[in-house]
Formats: sequence, C-alpha cells, structure tokens
Amino acid sequence: MNYIEANLQPGEEIKYVAKLHFFLFMQPIILLLIGAFLASSPKEISAMTHYAGLLILFFGLVSLVQRLLVKIGSAYAVTNKRVILKTGVISRKAVDLVLAKCEGLQIKQSVLGRIFNFGTITVTTGGATSSFPFIANPLRFKKEINQQIG
Repeated sequence: MNYIEANLQPGEEIKYVAKLHFFLFMQPIILLLIGAFLASSPKEISAMTHYAGLLILFFGLVSLVQRLLVKIGSAYAVTNKRVILKTGVISRKAVDLVLAKCEGLQIKQSVLGRIFNFGTITVTTGGATSSFPFIANPLRFKKEINQQIG
C-alpha cells in the first residue's frame, strides 16, 4: 500500500494521481554521456580529459541516484476532499491541502516544460509555500483540483 492509499480518510476517493516526468532524468543522462565520452579517451593522449570525464561520470551517478530517490519517494494525488503532495524517502515533506481551503496553486513551465508537458506546481496554504518540480501534465493536475473544488 502506498502513501496516498494509506492516508485516505473514510469516504475519500482518489480522483487523479500525477506522475513525475521523464525529464527529471535528463541532467544525469547528459552528464553520464559526456563523462563516458571524455573518460573513454586514452590517458596517453590527454590525462586531464580522461580524469575530467571520470569526475563528470561520478557527478552523473550521484545525480542519477538522487533523482531515482525523488522518483521513488514522490506521490501526488487529488481526492474528492483534498490534494496530497508528498516527497522524500528518508526525510519526508508532505502537504495535505483541504480543497475547501485551497488558497493558491501556481504552475510554472519553461519553454522545454511547455514542449515536453511538465512543470513545477507551487501550492500556497496559510502563508506556507511548497514547490514540486517535474510534474507531468501540470495543467491536468490543476484542472482536476478545480473540478473537485467546484
């Protein structure tokens, strides 16, 4: 049982579950490709290029592990009573927003976000602001919230 299902209230139904976009993994993939290309150069030709490639490979692996943990530890859902936003595997950040008290929901999309259909959702509740990046199809997420409100 996942976090969302475990925390449903009596009579509460899941209406929409948002996913993280694959673009979350683009930075680690690019770092790994560049690092592999540079590290594959023979040390005899340029030792500096080879070791720079190994360093970039290391950063690419660290970034990949970090983003895999983000993917595993994230859950975003709209129910008929509230919006549930949770991130984290080791430490947890969770926002339960009661639909009746929804103050603000902002969506930010860069040019790449518009092209590939992902964005950052920022939720404002009682002066506290929480941002959740790389949400796939953020406009649908917002639409589902608005349908449940009204």
